[in-house]
Amino acid sequence: MSLDRPSLKTTRSLGFLLVSLSLTACLVHFASPAFAFQNVPDEAMPAAGQAAAQPAAPAGDLPVTKTFLQWLIDASGPFGACVFIESFIMVSLIIMCLLQMRRSVFMPPEFLSEFEGKLTAHDYQGAYNRAKEDESLLARLIVVGMTKLQKSQDEALSAMGELGEDENMSLEHRLSWLALIATTAPMFGLLGTVQGMVQAFDEIASSSTTPKPSELAEGIQLALVTTLEGLIVAIPAMIAYSLLRNHLIRLMFDVGHLAEDLLKRIQARPVAAAPQPSVSGIQP
Repeated sequence: MSLDRPSLKTTRSLGFLLVSLSLTACLVHFASPAFAFQNVPDEAMPAAGQAAAQPAAPAGDLPVTKTFLQWLIDASGPFGACVFIESFIMVSLIIMCLLQMRRSVFMPPEFLSEFEGKLTAHDYQGAYNRAKEDESLLARLIVVGMTKLQKSQDEALSAMGELGEDENMSLEHRLSWLALIATTAPMFGLLGTVQGMVQAFDEIASSSTTPKPSELAEGIQLALVTTLEGLIVAIPAMIAYSLLRNHLIRLMFDVGHLAEDLLKRIQARPVAAAPQPSVSGIQP
């Protein structure tokens, strides 16, 4: 009994997405306590011998300790939040592509061994039925090719090429999201940079006296942190897109070449072999 392919692919995609998001959240949660930042107000250094005479600091003047995650959220601003969301999507896409764009998924060794065994035994109807039960790309190419092989080999190869192009377009569309993230993440970082610099210069323009460095630090911090975040997300996304796209091109070439070889073996079957399977998969 075969599973419905679209529903199975949807379930797998959702599962991969949930797993990757959970792993990313766990990493952030366990890494954040390892960093701490303190906001200490400017104080004059006490003179020698006066340290013991200083009264205890009030509770409200104690240094404010922040975890790395809290500091990052405060320093990033709204555009940094957009980059943060894109980072989750990027990790999810990379994990999904790594799990789905595998040679064992495109060309399962078990299916290939069983199918070649039936071809060797001249059981072409059994080979067709076995390919129809499998949901890999190689099996679907073979089913389409064997169905059209009744008319001519050229039609069979053309039908296989159309299915391969459709599958390649679907996978390329998924990879294009990585390219989009690699393009937009630096743009969000640049927006944060512009916002931070505007905020710093606005502080200078609205102040009647020379502003303190601490008053300008918030805007400059926003400008630098968002740029850093955008580059941290964009560079891995660009590298992953290039590597995965090249890997996909190679996989599609290998699976297409293998499907054509198997179809030629079926075309060259002995005259006394079983007749060509029909569209419904039932031998006439």
